[in-house]
Amino acid sequence: KFVGSLKLSFSRAYASVAASPVTVTKSKTGITVVSVEDSAPASSVSLVVKAGSREEGTDNVGVAHFLKNFAFKNTSTRTAFRTARETELLGGFLSANLTRENLILSAEFLRGDLIKESVNFERGAAAAIPEVTTLNAAHAVAFRHGLGNSLFAGDSTKVSNSSDVRAFANKVYTASNIMIVGTSVNHNELLKLTDSLFQNISHTVPSTPIPSKYFGGECRISTPGDSHFVLAFLGAPADTPEYAALQVLRFLIDGEKSTKWGEGVNVLAQKASKLNDTKISSFNAGYSDAGLFGLHISGTATSVYSAARVAVEQLKHAANKISNDEFVRALAKARFNAAASYETRASKTEIFGNQVLFSGKVSTLAEALTQFDRFKVEDIQNVCNSLRFIILPDLARENFSEAESDRIILTSEIWFSFGVIHLWNEYQYVYQILMNN
Repeated sequence: KFVGSLKLSFSRAYASVAASPVTVTKSKTGITVVSVEDSAPASSVSLVVKAGSREEGTDNVGVAHFLKNFAFKNTSTRTAFRTARETELLGGFLSANLTRENLILSAEFLRGDLIKESVNFERGAAAAIPEVTTLNAAHAVAFRHGLGNSLFAGDSTKVSNSSDVRAFANKVYTASNIMIVGTSVNHNELLKLTDSLFQNISHTVPSTPIPSKYFGGECRISTPGDSHFVLAFLGAPADTPEYAALQVLRFLIDGEKSTKWGEGVNVLAQKASKLNDTKISSFNAGYSDAGLFGLHISGTATSVYSAARVAVEQLKHAANKISNDEFVRALAKARFNAAASYETRASKTEIFGNQVLFSGKVSTLAEALTQFDRFKVEDIQNVCNSLRFIILPDLARENFSEAESDRIILTSEIWFSFGVIHLWNEYQYVYQILMNN
C-alpha cells in the first residue's frame, strides 16, 4: 500500500508538471517572453541573456563574471541599498547566476562601481571546492576557449575597470540576445511590462558566435588534500537524442548510491562503498553546440587508482554488453532526472532560456521524456562506442602524494572501443598511459 501510494503521488506530481502551460510570445521590443503557469504560490521573473563565459574574447576573459556581480548594484535611479530594502519589504529574493552560455538575473516573490571584492570572494570560494576546479579544468582542456572559459575571473584577467564591463554589457544586451522568463505570472501582464521597460533596448544584431571546437588533452593541478581524477569525452549538444542517450549511459555507470545505507546496485557504486573514502560520480553537460561527458573520482591516491581501473572496465563493458536489468534501471533514473529538472523555478528558467535563445522553441517535459521511450540497449552501446580516447605521453610522477595530491583531468579522442588504459600506482603515484590496440 505504501509503495502504491508513492506511485500515485509521483504520478500526480508528474501530471501537474507536465500539464503546466508554456506560452511564448515575441514582444514589440523584439524580446521573447516566456511564461509558465504552474499555479505555484510564489512567482519569478528572470532576464536570460546570452552573456555566458563563452562570449568572452581573449582580451576580456573573466568579464562575464564581473558583469554578473554588477547585478542589483547602484543605478541612475536606485542605490543598491534601496533595491535590497524594497525587495525585502516585498518578501522577495534577487539572484544572479552565470553559466557558460547565459547570464540569468532573477526576482522571486509572492504571487499576487566595479565590485572586485565580490568577484575575488567567489573565485576563492570556488577554488576551495575541488569538484568546481576539476570541472572547470576539464572544460578548459576540452574546448580551450568559448565553452572552455572559466565561470570565474582569474588573477590574470585584463578586466581592470568598469569601462571593460560596460563595453561587454553593450555588446550582449541586445533584443535578440535577451528573453524574459516568468513562472506563475500572467503572460499578458509580463508582455506589457517587457514592452514598457525595454523600449530603448538595442536592436544591434550580435556577431555570429564561434562554433565550439573540441581539442582534448591532459592537465595536472597540484593541490593539497584528496586526489581527484576526471576522465571526460566529447559529449552531445543539449536537447538532442545523443544527449538523452548519454544521460542513460551516465546513470548506467554512475557510482553514487540511491540510498544512504547499502553498497549500491551497480559495480562502481559497490566499488566506492568498499573503498569507503572514495566517491565516483558521472556528469553529462550539454550546451547549444557541444557537450562534455565523463567521470569524476575522488579519494586517496591509492583508492583513485583502483576506482579508475574499475571505471574504465565498466565503460568497456557498456560498449559491448548491457543487460536488460541494467538498461531498465538506467533508463528509469534518466527519466526521473529529466522530470526533476522541470520541478523548480530556477531549473525551468534555465531550461526554457537555453531552448528559446538557441533553438527558438520550447520542449515540454512530455517531449523530453518521449526521447527515452525510443531507446533500445543497442542505442546506449552505440553511444558508448562513440566516446573517444586520446593517446597520452607518460605522466610525470612528481608531486603526487597524500600531502600534495594531483587533480588529473583527461579528455580524449581515439575510438574508445580500441582503447586500453593501464594505471600504475607506486609509492602513491598514479602513472597513466592510454594506448591504441
